[in-house]
Parts: sequence; C-alpha cells; structure tokens
Amino acid sequence: MSFVGVGDPVVLVMPLPVELPDTLLPLVERLTEMTEGCRADYTAAMGVEPEAADVRAGLAARLAAQAGEVGTATAERPAGSCVHDAFFSVRRGTGDSTAVLAGAILLSDLLVQEDLAVSGSTLDADPDSLLLGVTSYLTGTAAPVAKPGSWRTAHPVDAANQRWLVGHQRFFVMLQLLTLALRGLDTEGATPEQEQEAVRSFGRLCRSAAVSMRYAADFPPELYEEVRETMSPPAVNAGFSGLQTRDHHELVASMRRLKRDGGLDRLTPASRTAVHAAVQHLYEAHVWVCDRFGGAVEPSLLMAQAAHAAGERAESGVVAAQRLARQRLGHLTPSGSA
Repeated sequence: MSFVGVGDPVVLVMPLPVELPDTLLPLVERLTEMTEGCRADYTAAMGVEPEAADVRAGLAARLAAQAGEVGTATAERPAGSCVHDAFFSVRRGTGDSTAVLAGAILLSDLLVQEDLAVSGSTLDADPDSLLLGVTSYLTGTAAPVAKPGSWRTAHPVDAANQRWLVGHQRFFVMLQLLTLALRGLDTEGATPEQEQEAVRSFGRLCRSAAVSMRYAADFPPELYEEVRETMSPPAVNAGFSGLQTRDHHELVASMRRLKRDGGLDRLTPASRTAVHAAVQHLYEAHVWVCDRFGGAVEPSLLMAQAAHAAGERAESGVVAAQRLARQRLGHLTPSGSA
C-alpha cells in the first residue's frame, strides 16, 4: 500500500450509491461511532506535527484492512463506471453502506492530509476547513488544523498524478454525502427550522465538494498534459469522462427525483434559491478546473473523441462544462418556472 505516492495507490472502498440510506443521519451516527473508537489516533493523524505521518500510516493501514474484508459489488451503471472506478483506485463494497462510506470518509481524510503534508498546495488558505473538516462537521468535533506549505516536490509528475487520484477519491466521497443531503431536502412535514437545517447542511457539503474538486487540480497547470496522457487507451476507454462516475450519476438522479416527487416545490422560495446557488457553486468549481488546464480552448477527452468520430470541431472543455451545468441546474428549477 502506497502512502506517499510510491508503489500501488491506496484502494478506497465505497458503497454503490444506489444502496445509500435515505438521509445523512445513519451515516452520521456510524461515522461518530467509528471516530470515537479511534479518537486519539485520528486526532494525532490529522495533525501537522512530523510524527503525525507515522500515526496516519498506521491508522490508514487499519482502515484499509477493515475495508478489505468487505465483499465486492460488480454492477456497472452508468456504462464505463467500472473502468472509471479502477482508474481512480475505487472498489465498490457490499453490505452495510453506512459503515462502508464512514470508513471511506476517514481513510480519505488521512490520504488528503498525507498528500498535502508531502507535496504542499497551490490553493488559497481554507479557514473554514472545507476540505479536511468534513468529518468534524458531521460529528460535531473540532476541525483538524491544516497548514500545507506551498507546492514542493522532487518528483512533480508523480505528485501531480497522486493529487489527481486522491483528489478524485475525495470528490467521490463528497458526491455520496451530497446525495444523502439532497435526499434530506424532501422535507414534507418538517418544521421551518428542520428545513433550514437541511438546506444549510446541503450548502456546507456543496462548498466542501467544490473545494475537493479544486484540490484534485491542485498542482501546476503545466503538469496536466502528463496527467491527461494517463487517461487514454489502453489504460481506459477512449473518451474517458467524469460522466462515467457512478456517484455523480446518482446525485443527478436524486435531483430529478426531488423535482419529480414534489420535494423541490415543497421547499420555501428562499430554500430553493439557496439549494440552486449551492449546486451552481459546485459546478463553477468544475468550470474552474477545466479553465485551469487549458479548457477554454482545448476539448475534454470525451468531446475530442466524439468530434473526431463525427468529423466535427469539438467544443472546448469550459463550454461543455458550462452546458452540462445548465442542464443539471435545470433539475433544481421549480415546476412551472421559465
């Protein structure tokens, strides 16, 4: 098991998103139980002291061993999702989805903290602990101190590939949390206070998901071409794309259900506006990543492959990302709106 980008990457075991519970509550309860069982080690592992690296490695090994005992799910939906999982070192586990996801959250915490400690960051400071404070937010505990230095590494290409990998794993975890939070927005029979809390929680997790997406792209842009080259045949399918991501596929399906089943219309106008703005912020992060890596001019892998097959000029990555964002946000427009 690699912990600093040497050797095989750590495999993150996650549940199939269709097997997630209906709300965040069961996950929060399980995550709280797991963190209480390793509180001292987890707190030390998420620290910035030099000795924290050894604690991180030990706790990560224990969490990975526990996840290794979980059975493997083999379903493939959407098409290409198994290839996408394999590229980003994700395995889908069977059984108690809350336990599997809670373990994935904790292991992802450790992987991100270790990656930042080893390679530093190009991003702005994160005073609200949006990247590393998800566990503390959900469990009501103190957020870890994250003080990554500037980007620094003797092996920049390896470090960029590691950041792309660990950052995407983090983003997949956040997508599952967003799915749970979105399901909790169907507040039929809820008090105004309960609705406000559900919307606030969803917004906080959207902000964390946006930061995790930016973190996946947190390396000098001139290194991206070498990262991009790894996402081509025979390693993956032609036109490799985030549209193959199971977790985003289920999040969008949950958006559709929220509107179709009347949950969106049951929210107050202020809540609907807040939900729409939170998701828009998330998709703006995707546009930012595309633009950071030349997407204002260059097409995505999928758009390049489709345009080549059709003998047409491909739209740029930024234009494609903006178009997809508008489509997704349409699922959060109330019935009867223009």
